[in-house]
Amino acid sequence: MQPPTNNESDRDDRLQHIAALLLEHRAGKVDWGEISYLEGRECSKGIANTFLICCLLDWQQDAAVAWKKGEHLVEKLGDPEDVWVTISSLPKDKWDSKYEEYDRPHWIRKGYYRLWGIANDICAWYDGDARNIWSGRSPFDALVHLWALGAGDQISRMIVGALRDCGQLKGDSGDVKVDRHLRRVLGRAVYGEEIRGTEAAKVIQLTRNLSADPWQLDLPLWNVGKSCCRPTSPNCQNCYLQPHCVYYQRHGGAAVGGSLET
Repeated sequence: MQPPTNNESDRDDRLQHIAALLLEHRAGKVDWGEISYLEGRECSKGIANTFLICCLLDWQQDAAVAWKKGEHLVEKLGDPEDVWVTISSLPKDKWDSKYEEYDRPHWIRKGYYRLWGIANDICAWYDGDARNIWSGRSPFDALVHLWALGAGDQISRMIVGALRDCGQLKGDSGDVKVDRHLRRVLGRAVYGEEIRGTEAAKVIQLTRNLSADPWQLDLPLWNVGKSCCRPTSPNCQNCYLQPHCVYYQRHGGAAVGGSLET
């Protein structure tokens, strides 16, 4: 087992191998709800509104849980086409008080509460229609509008990437959504240790260096984090990044099925 090299040429070569392997393993498709099955066809207002509310609930919450809770919340609120109008029509304290009635859409109350302010802005700026946030815009312009709504930096990037995957946005460049899986996989593979939660910009820049279209790295990185590169007992033996991973090179056999944390 050779230690990782500090030689700049060797390091760049290793990064190119990592990028190539990730892109090679981008097979598969994320289920973004009904919008995923349109294959680029025009999206209805109801589908777009449901998609957006589920994405917003994905903030600091497991994606599968967020989607289930988001769709349930929309059902509770009534017609998906009117979901933002329904939310904004309630006084703020009334909306906040319905947290339990709506079956705790987010495990953090703030994740639920913030929908009220976003709903008011969507009604004021986009006529209550989520499609108007991105229709006819470039991926970057859509991102700016989502930032302005208060969707959050990483969730906004995820929404833009999802819309590109579903053919609702046209463009060939977009950033990853930085989450714990991406910070762990990229940090271990490139530096030998997880990138800290406060260093999202470091992940963004690194993925930009790895690919002209960083969003294409999001799904394979997430899959590696879920399947192999776990916080404890990482399954390095079955990880295709192993030959080029600094973490594995440093820890060797102890990294396979061990309990090392970084």
